[in-house]
Amino acid sequence: MSVVGRDEVRALLESPSPDATLVLVGGRCEVVPEERAEGLVIASRRDLRSLVGDGPVDDRRLGELADRLDTVARDLGA
Repeated sequence: MSVVGRDEVRALLESPSPDATLVLVGGRCEVVPEERAEGLVIASRRDLRSLVGDGPVDDRRLGELADRLDTVARDLGA
């Protein structure tokens, strides 16, 4: 089972907070402002936007990003 899915990636990319961060807390992912990032930091909105640009992201790309971030989370010990 994945730790990071399309919904989490979408929430991070669509967050109104420019410093949004995806963190793993208690076995689940949350999108929080960077200054409130407690737990295992997986990626920032800034990081993802540098990969995909400012335009819309289709479902295929969301899936690719989710797989990539899921691997990151697992490598970090999730």
